[in-house]
Amino acid sequence: MTDIAPGWLAARTVHFPGGCRAFNGFDPLLEFEPALVGGRRIRSTVRAYPTLYADLKALELAPIGVDFISSPRDLQMAAPANWRSFHPWPDTVWPCQDEADKWAQIGHAGAKIEDSGLWDIARRVSHQLRVATWRLRQVSDAYRDQLRSRTEGGSFRAGQRFEDAFTWLGYLALQTFLVDACVLRDYLAEFYARYVCPDRTLVGPNLITSMSGLKKRVLDKLDSADPVTAELKKATAAGGWLQVLGSYRDLVVHCVPLARADASLMALSTEMQIKGTESLPAISLPLPNDPSAISKARAAGEHLSRPKEEMTFFVKANRGEAPSMDGLIYAYISLDQLTKLARLVGSKSPVEPQVPHITDADVIGEIKVTRG
Repeated sequence: MTDIAPGWLAARTVHFPGGCRAFNGFDPLLEFEPALVGGRRIRSTVRAYPTLYADLKALELAPIGVDFISSPRDLQMAAPANWRSFHPWPDTVWPCQDEADKWAQIGHAGAKIEDSGLWDIARRVSHQLRVATWRLRQVSDAYRDQLRSRTEGGSFRAGQRFEDAFTWLGYLALQTFLVDACVLRDYLAEFYARYVCPDRTLVGPNLITSMSGLKKRVLDKLDSADPVTAELKKATAAGGWLQVLGSYRDLVVHCVPLARADASLMALSTEMQIKGTESLPAISLPLPNDPSAISKARAAGEHLSRPKEEMTFFVKANRGEAPSMDGLIYAYISLDQLTKLARLVGSKSPVEPQVPHITDADVIGEIKVTRG
């Protein structure tokens, strides 16, 4: 924590697609990871602490998130990483953090009016926004581990498809993201049913706790111009983003592990382009193109004749077409969409968010502030 350049508030590790990283310490130097195949590292400079993201944009790079290191505890890993996913919205680049805070404040406002149901569901939405954001980081870490195993082992070849001991761990991280993303989806469905739905007669006396239940009991029967309802009906329709997300989740929960969903899903060695310089080694973990079709095929028993097909898939591994959607990019896009949905649904809260204020009257003893 010495030799800090003026104006530098924290060191930052920027996460990119493909498992690539860039580290900016307490000065203008920006160093990319991994090293090139020959061992040389790509370095750049940041004009000032606040310009990091604009400087990365000038290099045509799109971060998915950032770890902040601002104290000795952070350096010693004595506390969880101060991670935020990065989304360049018009009004903020940290919307996941903002929405998690706002939903916690809705919960606090619900407690103030003694609405225990509102307090409970709003707190769960807030918690799950943080969980889904953390799951994205875990996917990024799995990519980084997979990439390091290829580059440091000297086996990286751009365009090569492969499977090693890290590949299944990457798909496991993606599975975990899909499950927790759909928990958030269902919490938002529950909140909509209880506090937003314009036709309460469709909801009925029984609690709705899932998006599938909301679609069947309410959305498919509801005719409303309300923007929240319109977005939910569009997103849950065939091919809508919530329908696709749910299909991936159902595939891994009810049918087959993601790494074995479509014969064997192998990793792909790719590259990350940096404007004006060489490309960084990167990797991709492709998702199956049609999770619903795979689920239906397995339900019909078609997977029982797959051993020969799987062997053929391995033989063609270096020249066949890979599925088109990268897992980390899909997780990032899904988190962005879920956060937008959380903002939209939260805008219909029956109470305004309230920031808790703690005074001496709220605690026993004296309030003390300790700075690290």
